[in-house]
Formats: sequence, structure tokens, C-alpha cells
Amino acid sequence: MDLALLINPAVKGAYFDATIEVAKAELALVYSEQAEHVAIGAMDFLHINAPLSLLPSLQKLSFVYGVFKRNETELTAIDSQAAFSLHEDFVFGSKFKGKTNEHLTQLLLNAALAHIDKQDNIQLLDPMCGRATTLLWAHRYGINSKGIELDTRAVDDVTRNLKKWVKLHRVKHKISDGFIGKANKQGKHKFVDFTANGSNLRVIQGSCEQADTLIKKGKFDIIASDIPYGVQHFSSDNTRNPIAVIEKSLPVWEKLLAHEGVIALAFNRYIPKRTALQKVFEQAGFKDTGFSCEHRMSESIVRDIALFKKA
Repeated sequence: MDLALLINPAVKGAYFDATIEVAKAELALVYSEQAEHVAIGAMDFLHINAPLSLLPSLQKLSFVYGVFKRNETELTAIDSQAAFSLHEDFVFGSKFKGKTNEHLTQLLLNAALAHIDKQDNIQLLDPMCGRATTLLWAHRYGINSKGIELDTRAVDDVTRNLKKWVKLHRVKHKISDGFIGKANKQGKHKFVDFTANGSNLRVIQGSCEQADTLIKKGKFDIIASDIPYGVQHFSSDNTRNPIAVIEKSLPVWEKLLAHEGVIALAFNRYIPKRTALQKVFEQAGFKDTGFSCEHRMSESIVRDIALFKKA
């Protein structure tokens, strides 16, 4: 069937001048044929020929705003929406400094999912999870997740945001908190658990280098994270280059990675360079899958995604 995918104007705030190229790279995760970019007025479309059975996958692409049937003279909107388990406010509603763009986070998750064979009971870990944007996207997909964040304020911030959105959208849920180890006033190793609509997430305060001590049971099909750009996460040598921390963390992450699992990282191609990132993973026995969606975010940041699997 001839289809037209309307590109969400909001993703231009994530992918900027590379929006069309990034959209095509993401589309290629689920559709192997060539797509044609067509502009109609201020609207951008990708034209494809695909069966309607592909519709659920197309609707969950980060750039897709709507799907249309097309013929030579007109477009007809397909009256169908992606099936998500939580309202979009859980991901898009809360704003805070340093938040990863929500569309990029969805792309990161889509790319990771396309590189594992597992379809059910998928488990995800974000070892540098911030305020849980990746975990909340996973929850919307029906994926159970855990995240670790160094900032001692993060658990309380996530808890407050969750309570706000479940109240506003009247979501039946369970929220509980506690500590890994002894309770303390500093919030060290504090966690919050959130369960709703059959899925759960946990955010734990701690270091990504200690993931295996903070999470002692279970394996993860996906380890996904947006490598933070700030020096606060990489203070061991007081630089912004995260390579040293990744080198220390990778053996720990590997212990937690399920067989045939994937590690998906969004990063600034200036620091670290992709070749440096590849070298660290190759030395640990991983192989770069080759996926890339390079796009300029600012003068100092060219963002990309890399996916690694055991060689």
C-alpha cells in the first residue's frame, strides 16, 4: 500500500537540519526499502510502499506525526494511533535542566529494540538515567526498566513528577521507595519503584560503575543511555570526556547484559569521538552494529547514536 508518513514538526527541535536524514535512518530500522522525501507546503512526508501490518511499528517511530494512504491526487489519514501504556505527559510533561530530547530518547529505544530478537518480557537498564526519560519511554512501550542516577536529588524529583501525572491522568498505580542498604539522610542508594498498567520501573541513586552491586538480580536485554555532557558525571579526571568512566563501567554493564543483548548510547561526537568509543567496546569484545543518525545539536554538540553487541 502507498503510504505517506507525516514528519512531526517538533522533531526539528531534536534533529535540526538533519531531520530528513535522521528520519530515514530510523525508518530503515523497520522498513528495508527506499523512502522518498516529499514536501507539501510546510509539511514534510516520507513516501513508502508497505503493508498495513507494518502500521504499529511505523506509528512508534520518533518522527511520525501521522500515517496517510496516498494516491495520485489525495492523502487520506489512517484513523489509528500508537498503543502506549501511559499518557505522553509522563515523558513530555516534565521539564528540567539537562533533559534529553524526548524524541531522541524514543529513537534510541527504537534503535535498540530493532537490534534484539526478543519480543516479550524485555528488560531495560539506563545506568545514567537522569530524571528517567528513557525509563518512562520504556514503560510506555510496556517494558520493565531500572535506572541509576548519581544526582541525589533525582529519586525525589522522579517521585514528585510521577505523583503529579498519575493524579492528573487518574492512573491506577503503586509508588514505593526505600534504600539499597541502610537508610540515610543523604539519599545515598535511595530508590523509587513505580508500577502501572502491568509494567514497572525503578530509579536508584548511585554510580553507573556500581550497577552490579545496586542491581544484584536479573539480566537486561537493553542497556541504553544518553551519555551526559556535563563534567559532574565524569569527575574522576575533572574533564568532560566520558571515556574513562565508560571503560570502568563496561565490565559491570557486560555482567548485567543478557545474551544477545545490546548497548545503545547517545553521545556527542566531539567528546567522545565515535572511533574512541568503538575502541573501548572492541577491546571488551563488542562490535559496533553500524547504526548512525548524526545531527548537529549546537556549535559544540553533534549528537549520534551507537549500538554495540557482543562480537
